[in-house]
Amino acid sequence: MTDHARPKSRKDRIMDAALRIFAEKSFPEATISEISKEAGVSEATIYEYFGTKEDLLFAIPEKISNDTFEESEAVLPYIKDVEGRMRAILFSYIQLYQDNPHYSALVLLQLMSNKRFRQTEAHAAIRRSAHRLLDCIRDGIADGTFRADADAYLIRSLLMGTIEHLFIHWHMQGMPKREKSIMDMLDPFLEIVLSGIRAKKDPQGLTLRLNLEDARALGQLLQDDATVKSSGRASATAGKSKKTKSKK
Repeated sequence: MTDHARPKSRKDRIMDAALRIFAEKSFPEATISEISKEAGVSEATIYEYFGTKEDLLFAIPEKISNDTFEESEAVLPYIKDVEGRMRAILFSYIQLYQDNPHYSALVLLQLMSNKRFRQTEAHAAIRRSAHRLLDCIRDGIADGTFRADADAYLIRSLLMGTIEHLFIHWHMQGMPKREKSIMDMLDPFLEIVLSGIRAKKDPQGLTLRLNLEDARALGQLLQDDATVKSSGRASATAGKSKKTKSKK
């Protein structure tokens, strides 16, 4: 029997049920009784695995985040360029939130404002991906891919903060279906950020780009310059001619 065919353990069933109920009803309104019925186990069994309702709440993001991080870490060593690794991390981040709306609702709408949550292993598990992204940006600065004056913390905050904002807005609107998903926005958004932090390469030659008005002004300037030079040459020729005649 493969891993995919194995039935879920009681602990996993409890966390799945708790995730749905916490996300839909909010943590304060959810009860252990509801979760036990949803999971098909007794309340005593829940307390056997998780000491309190809050312990159960914090166990959910810890497991999901660790599983997702391990999957991402298995892929990253095969991606050599920094920008590719950054995209892979953000792709995994968006995929997790988009494919698991109960999870993203729980984390973004309830847990991130919970001070106790920020002191748990669950929060540390979530931050691991953020630290991995920060390391990628630092690598890009060190190897010359990004500008030396780029602020790694600011770039990381811009990337992750924007994605979290998009998902919060999506949840607050009732998770509407759109022509473009948040995943569809990843590449154009990332390109906007990367284009602003990439190190400038030494130009092989000078390319002058002008708009129409600039081109006309330059043309007039060149024409005026040519006229002045032509007039100067004519004056010089006339002067030489007069000197020659006077000598005769």
